Amino acid sequence: MIRRSFFTTFEISQICGVNPTTVQNWVKGKKLRAFQTPGGHRRVSREDLVLFMKEFGMPIPADLSQDPPLIMLVDDEKDILELLEGVITSGDEEIRIAKAQSGVEALLLIGENKPSLLILDIMMPGMNGCEVCQKLKSNPSTHNIKIVALTGDHNPAIKERVLRAGADLFFTKPIDVSEFRKQCLRLIQ
Repeated sequence: MIRRSFFTTFEISQICGVNPTTVQNWVKGKKLRAFQTPGGHRRVSREDLVLFMKEFGMPIPADLSQDPPLIMLVDDEKDILELLEGVITSGDEEIRIAKAQSGVEALLLIGENKPSLLILDIMMPGMNGCEVCQKLKSNPSTHNIKIVALTGDHNPAIKERVLRAGADLFFTKPIDVSEFRKQCLRLIQ
């Protein structure tokens, strides 16, 4: 499950096993910190919900207390890295982002902190995306990292080569932003 940053009172009622009115009363009574959207709806941050549940001795579901998933973006162009970060973080899910500008830098970072998902440009100088993909998939400690390959090259042979190297998904630039984001997040749910 991808962790969300904010929850509705209805979602909190399901998490806590109480009536939505009970959650609204907790907010009114200042027991549970919340804010109001411009539309008048209440939202509670994940951190405030966890603090509330700890304070009142409620069991905290594992997916609320775990670290959010880490997605690593690898591209030799800074503009593309910024664009990808904006696309991936555009929803209300809580996601950590790491960035690398080369295949070697990505492998070094993965050695320090293994991501749930790697979004990898294929055409990079030095170690290309296919080589990175092969190294990760052949290593028992990293073979389960999900990999989404990106390239501006529309040659079908590239797609076949990348998928054979172990990529889970393949996209050509320019990408359909909505579909790309949806497919990437589906891989780590």
